This record gives sequence, structure tokens and C-alpha cells, in this order.
Amino acid sequence: NKKRVLKSYFISLFYSFTTGLILGLLLFIFGHQFMSLFATDAAVIDAGMQRIKIMAFSYCVSAFMDCTIAASRGLGTVIPTIIIILGSCVFRIVWIYTIFAWIHTIPALFLLYLFSWIITSIAEIIYFIIIYRKL
Repeated sequence: NKKRVLKSYFISLFYSFTTGLILGLLLFIFGHQFMSLFATDAAVIDAGMQRIKIMAFSYCVSAFMDCTIAASRGLGTVIPTIIIILGSCVFRIVWIYTIFAWIHTIPALFLLYLFSWIITSIAEIIYFIIIYRKL
């Protein structure tokens, strides 16, 4: 049922995005306390907070990639797997050897997750729209 596929997709996307956003905000707000569970050195906690500042707001974006690939796979195709490999593996390797090699900072390394999730999500959503219309 075409309507149920779309309804399930949007419900799972809403829950995944909302959960990622809320947990990310909590991690950002209580980041120092969370980091102090693992380290006591201020430099280590500050380094951890650099990662938390980027990743806490990035995880909700991954919901678009994860939910869209699940919906596309549910429609019975292997193309989303190829898109994920290109976006989450190949793009990250290219990022390391280009952007990170040029900027060479820890935030530039952590930003590769956000950008790979955005690019992969866009490709997955475009593919999902195409395959959904063919139903």
C-alpha cells in the first residue's frame, strides 16, 4: 500500500529526528558532566566537548539517511546500499585526503560525519522519490 509506505516513512523519520535532537541537546547541555565520567583532565574534557559540540547536533541529521534507506530497501531494491557505501565510506575517505588534509583541524575531521550524512541523505531521498513514484 503506497500510502502506508509514506506514512511509515514520515513517522519513523519524525521519531528518529526528534530523538536524535533531544538526546543531542541533552548531551550538549550536560557535556562536561558526561565527559567527567571518562576523564578528569580539563584538556581532555575540552577536546571531548569539541566533538560533542559538532556531533550533538549532527545525529538528528542522520535520521534522514537511516530512515530513507530503510524505506527504499522496503521497496525491494539494492541501490540504497550502494548509495550508503558511496556516501558514508568513499566520501569520507575523499574528505580525509582533501578537506581535512587542507584544514587539518579536529573540528574539520568531525564535520565529515555531518557532511557525509547530508550528502547521502539527499541522494537517498532523491532515489526514494524516484522509486516511490514508480510504484
